[in-house]
Amino acid sequence: MRRTVMLLAALAMALTAWAQSDITLVANGETIGSDPPATLRDGRVYVPLRAAAEAVGGKVEYDAATKRVTICKGAMCTFVMQSEGITINGRLLIGIRQVGEALDAKVDWDGGSRTVRITAT
Repeated sequence: MRRTVMLLAALAMALTAWAQSDITLVANGETIGSDPPATLRDGRVYVPLRAAAEAVGGKVEYDAATKRVTICKGAMCTFVMQSEGITINGRLLIGIRQVGEALDAKVDWDGGSRTVRITAT
């Protein structure tokens, strides 16, 4: 019984790591590497905000006092509260759809290849 429980725990940890580490982020046709990588959590794909935004021409500023992030592309700016995303290793990850909306970009998810594509429009 104890071996079964240990095996199930190890399997759960492996599946969690797999779900978080093998998502490919493609921005404007180029694969983007980031630390931490894009993560699937609760059915949503979270991406490192700065890496995704800058890859499609956005600019990101962070106000530590208010914990508010400003994402701008040209004259269009959007505010994101840190509480709207998840933090991994001190980096803010937010839902890829939210990044797309903030930057007026198209977002596609291919579940088969576990690839998320964001394309500036």
